[in-house]
Amino acid sequence: MPLLGVIFVFKIHAIYRIIYPNDFGNLLILLASILTLVFPFVSIYVLYRSGMVSDLSLTNRKERLLPSVITVAYYLGFYYFIRRINGLDEPILAGYFGGCLALIVSIVITSKWKISLHTQGISSLAGMITGVTQVTFVSHTGLIVALLACIGLVGTSRLILNKHTPFQVYAGALVGFAIPYWFAVNEWAI
Repeated sequence: MPLLGVIFVFKIHAIYRIIYPNDFGNLLILLASILTLVFPFVSIYVLYRSGMVSDLSLTNRKERLLPSVITVAYYLGFYYFIRRINGLDEPILAGYFGGCLALIVSIVITSKWKISLHTQGISSLAGMITGVTQVTFVSHTGLIVALLACIGLVGTSRLILNKHTPFQVYAGALVGFAIPYWFAVNEWAI
């Protein structure tokens, strides 16, 4: 989801795609691909091959903790790198920081109770994009509606697959959307 956030912010957002050079956006897409997609996947695959997790879907709640912590560490690494870029707009940074915090909250919850991390992930993206577009006064209604529909599709698929209860899906959606949204709108980032 952080990779999609970079693509949406630097390639689709009406203001940011003009303000930031195309090469800059491409470099951030490459960095996000490595830190938030490739590294977490390889790490989870290594955990699977070593027998530390029983399957790549992480269906066992107790086995989700270590892969989730590793993933959030990579996400925080990505946030660290973008935070060091001078002139990067504060709502972008705040949205990403809020997304990392939402994942941390979800990890804490999942240590005691199985929250839908899939729904939390897509909801974090939707919350960040909604907050960033609201703060910048740019209307991307179609994109936001599509992301909200994706939350429904992901949540429904988790229910159809019997991976979660409705409350677990709702909790993932609430945590995922609310935290990045509020951070982006209020420009809270460290």
